[in-house]
Amino acid sequence: GNQETDLAGSPNEFSEHQDLVNKILQVYIIHLMDTEQHDLIPVYAAHLRDTSLDLTYMIFLDEMMKYSLIEQQKCYSLACRYLGESVPRLVCKYAAKTMQEGRGSIEDGAEHRANACLWLCYEETMYHSALTHTLALCRDFALGGRKCYEAASTLLLQVLPDNFWKWLAALKFEASHADVNRMDMYENDTRDFLSAAQELEDWRDWYDFQDALRKWKGLHQVMVQQQVKPGSPSVSSPTRAESIQSTGEKLIDHALRLLTRQWLQMPEDAAADGHFPIPPAVVRLTCQPVHKPAGQEGIGFTAAEPAGTFNPEALESALQRELLAASSASTGGQHQPPPPTYVARVAGLVETDRVEISVQKAETGAPSSLEALEQVAYAVGWAIKGNLSQDLQDIGLNVQHLDCGESQTMCRMICRQVCLSKLVLQCIYVRHVLSSLPGGAASKKGHNLVETVVETRAGGDTATATPDSVVSTKLRLTQYLTPFQCQELVLMEREATINELDNSDKE
Repeated sequence: GNQETDLAGSPNEFSEHQDLVNKILQVYIIHLMDTEQHDLIPVYAAHLRDTSLDLTYMIFLDEMMKYSLIEQQKCYSLACRYLGESVPRLVCKYAAKTMQEGRGSIEDGAEHRANACLWLCYEETMYHSALTHTLALCRDFALGGRKCYEAASTLLLQVLPDNFWKWLAALKFEASHADVNRMDMYENDTRDFLSAAQELEDWRDWYDFQDALRKWKGLHQVMVQQQVKPGSPSVSSPTRAESIQSTGEKLIDHALRLLTRQWLQMPEDAAADGHFPIPPAVVRLTCQPVHKPAGQEGIGFTAAEPAGTFNPEALESALQRELLAASSASTGGQHQPPPPTYVARVAGLVETDRVEISVQKAETGAPSSLEALEQVAYAVGWAIKGNLSQDLQDIGLNVQHLDCGESQTMCRMICRQVCLSKLVLQCIYVRHVLSSLPGGAASKKGHNLVETVVETRAGGDTATATPDSVVSTKLRLTQYLTPFQCQELVLMEREATINELDNSDKE
């Protein structure tokens, strides 16, 4: 009888023993972190259970972000030696965790989220994960404020190594020449890889413009400050004004090129030939309500002041009304309004100043379609820009993470809704500045911008477009502008035109 009891009890005793060893290892590994004995950590971590290993290494990888690239790469190499196949799972999990959870304010944590992508860039076998993760970050940062844009530039220019861009170019070449020998690195899907590669190129182009605009705006502000200082030697510096004029004209050309070339729109997004199914999209948006500074609809707000009294129910009601109105309009305004294709929910996240917006297919709604996805993007975009209702016109949403599940098309549509409207108003801002430059540096560049926005074709007008970029599809840029943004566009165009008339009189 005693023998049977011992035999029956041994599994529990073994389990308790393993639990104790596991806890001791975890405590010792934390001690190794505190004493900076990083080389020993993977040696001991190799004996942890998977759940404990994941938890411990999330802490360790975060700790290593404080150290140099050399130390980080050494840490990665040792992990590969002792942890083997667990390494890809660990670094992907850490990068995703950092992107989705963040720390502190969304703006202040942006650079940390960008730098966390480094763990996916130390060997070529991880580059496909780095590509997917970078696209997600580029989308998130585009829906944030100034620091998010700066973090995106850091990600694209500094974090991603040269070897990553060479790998991407080589695979693009092979895929475009029907050589799929290496397509196994991207889920055996050549079309998805080419779309991802093209989207990343589009984001590089977008952030190049944003970076150049920030620097140009800073130079212009310096010139204005020097002009108002009495006795300043740079009050009438023609060289500086001409430099600002020249760079500003290039910025307008760059912006018009982005506006008129179907930026961030992949072939499958149009579903033109019917080969691409339109599965129902599920949108989840983690964001922080912020006060919008007046007069910054287009330049972008810095999201420095959280909206402490924000009511999630007001946003949910506004989203529901917009989705219902869009669904009714698509059916020709029937007497009996149809149920919405998509429904929205907004909930505050516990112990944070963030909210989660979810939009998903309604059980009784019409089948999902490209038009339905556009309606969702339209409503979510207006919510981000703070223009869904009169009650919410002073509140914008600073986005931490956008997740549309498997629907890459939905992600791109939401980003286009927000980014193209911002681009239009950034362009008119540059035009306004150019028209007000002192002396003979004033420029009429962009005088046809409003006409381009109201009715344009991909490739722009024949004066600015290249022959191979002109197609017959209208872009309908006005669909991206909210009423407040339209008002800002018209007012700035009016002031620019008055400046041009004043300059003509002086001549």
